[in-house]
Amino acid sequence: HDDFARWVCVFPIATKNFLRPDLSCAKDGTTRRGEIGPLLSEEDAREVLTPVKNGGGSMEFIAPIHVLDRLRECAYVLSFGDGSAGGASDRVSETVQLLQTQKGTAIYRQLSGQIDTLNGAWGAMERIAATPLPFVYVVHLRTFLLLYLFLWNLQGVGSNGWKSIPALLAASWALLGIEAAAVECERPYQLHANHLSLGKMCVVVAKNVAQTMKTVGY
Repeated sequence: HDDFARWVCVFPIATKNFLRPDLSCAKDGTTRRGEIGPLLSEEDAREVLTPVKNGGGSMEFIAPIHVLDRLRECAYVLSFGDGSAGGASDRVSETVQLLQTQKGTAIYRQLSGQIDTLNGAWGAMERIAATPLPFVYVVHLRTFLLLYLFLWNLQGVGSNGWKSIPALLAASWALLGIEAAAVECERPYQLHANHLSLGKMCVVVAKNVAQTMKTVGY
């Protein structure tokens, strides 16, 4: 149970590092190792912290896939254990083993479904990170907006004089925010003020898992 809970907590960290491979924290192995803390051994942590490239990961090793594989291993152990039925007659032993197998199969199916959900969530985030805004959209929006603002400012100054400049600048700044917002939404997982707080999400997952483990008595 502990190993499964540990790897569940590590999964959002591995996903965050996968989506942010080239940021400042990536240059400091200690910082990223500190995020994992005592959840993993040094050997397991080194595997999870293998460098990735360009937000798409390395073809040799992708940390979220590694974490998902370890979760499946833990799920199998949780579901079926070592397969021993204990000392009993052969008939009773076979019956107990059959019941344990049926129970383990049901548990493994449930756990595997939840792991598949994590896999799907990571895949969706990867697709978002790897899908830029269409080049035509960016060029058309930026070109048309700048041309419109240039002509509008000329017309405004010509009609109302220099006193109209502050109002024109304020309106131009507001309209240029549309283009800036499009650029910000293109990469929602970067480490900027307008982007998703993945680090806080990792903390929330760890706290929720810890609370659940405490509630059930582990």
